[in-house]
Amino acid sequence: MKKYIYLLISFLLINSCSFLSISQSLQMQSLTQNTNAFDMVIIAPETFASAIQPLIDHKNDHDILTYLKTTEEIYQECQGRDIAEQIKYYIKSAIEEHAIKCVLLIGGRIGQSFRYYVPIRYANIDDGYMHKQVLSDLYFADIYKENGSFEDWDSNGNGIYAEWTGNTMVPDDPVDLVPDVSVGRLPCRSKQEVTDIVKKIITYESQSVQQGRFKHILLMGGDTNPGMGEPFPYEGESACEWVRGYLPEFNVTSLYVSDGTLTQPTDMVSAFNQGFGFVLYHGHGLQDRLETYKPNSTETVEVFHSDYISQLHNTQLPVMLVGCCQTTDFDTSVFNFLDFFNNKEQHYYLRNVRHECVKECLAWEMVKKIDGGSIAHIGSSSTAWGATGDANHDGIPDSVQNGYTVGLCTEFFHIYSSGEFTLLGDIFSLALNDVIEEYHGRTNKIQCKCVQEFQLIGDPSLMIGGYT
Repeated sequence: MKKYIYLLISFLLINSCSFLSISQSLQMQSLTQNTNAFDMVIIAPETFASAIQPLIDHKNDHDILTYLKTTEEIYQECQGRDIAEQIKYYIKSAIEEHAIKCVLLIGGRIGQSFRYYVPIRYANIDDGYMHKQVLSDLYFADIYKENGSFEDWDSNGNGIYAEWTGNTMVPDDPVDLVPDVSVGRLPCRSKQEVTDIVKKIITYESQSVQQGRFKHILLMGGDTNPGMGEPFPYEGESACEWVRGYLPEFNVTSLYVSDGTLTQPTDMVSAFNQGFGFVLYHGHGLQDRLETYKPNSTETVEVFHSDYISQLHNTQLPVMLVGCCQTTDFDTSVFNFLDFFNNKEQHYYLRNVRHECVKECLAWEMVKKIDGGSIAHIGSSSTAWGATGDANHDGIPDSVQNGYTVGLCTEFFHIYSSGEFTLLGDIFSLALNDVIEEYHGRTNKIQCKCVQEFQLIGDPSLMIGGYT
């Protein structure tokens, strides 16, 4: 509650950024009829500006008041210890000056280089498993601490953000986690990609929810943890089946390993091409693939791979959620092996496990595809977690009621099913908030990591299903 009270007070405070350029100020004044409120800011480099303008016009035409702020302007106008913090300070300013609710970051790596059009931030959290450095755009959404002060994710000031080491209930850097704005990213690596994705979003939102196959959902899964989980031994399938109950008005297609409908990537391709409003997958994944286990077996089933994306030609574009590892890890590059030898960070968070040589992550490959794929992708940038079995014997799979990555996906559909929210970013942010609060994300290291790494690759202001 303190955070929201502070938002009202902060309109009266001195902001950390300078005023907008004259041209942008005039543009805003015209659009808002002399009011200062906006719904969304797009943050991107100047080189993308002309390609983004059609999206701004489209959003404004649908009463999502939107403007562009370039990274170049932010770096000139805003304070911060590095460019990522400068971006975050600008978002703070935009909340306080313009009451924005959504932030769309447009820009990923510059080609295959180690430079970025829009900067990134890593959370440094050791879950005792593998990846200790987690790509997290939640950093740009969590603007305020509970007391209303700026949340820099580095309370001990050592330059290691969202640090949590050892088996303790108290993180080195306690962070608020709760998103104050909805943040999504389109990690475009070229102007052409910006042009293509802008056209894709406009086309999607211009369709009617009453047409096509929007009210269809594809569920996919298998045995995520072989040999355990009774009375729900096939965790991926059980988690998907639970979501079915939230969408009684949707037609359901299921591809499950246990019944032989999911045996190879072409099974997913054939189904996907029919068109769906949503796709949900639970299992295992890497930056460029989805895979799971056969029932009670260590033998894996390849569900999908980025090599098959060229075979997708669906006209109904789904919002895709995946309860698996690493598909939104958009800091990939074919040259990542060079990062193995990066000695700039002289601490144990040396990125010795972030050297996967993948051209682009599956999430962005799916979203940026011109004639098919997804309109948005929600999933983890690092190691995903879930629960197994039914420890409290209430007949509900623990995987869908104990938070973690699987619970985040479940909560998304729970919120959507209420019918109260139609914008993608609103539902995404509420799902994060619910898991943070209900499952103690600030004091439970695994819950914290699952929240920090859960990312939206897409437009947070997207009208799910399009405008009617």
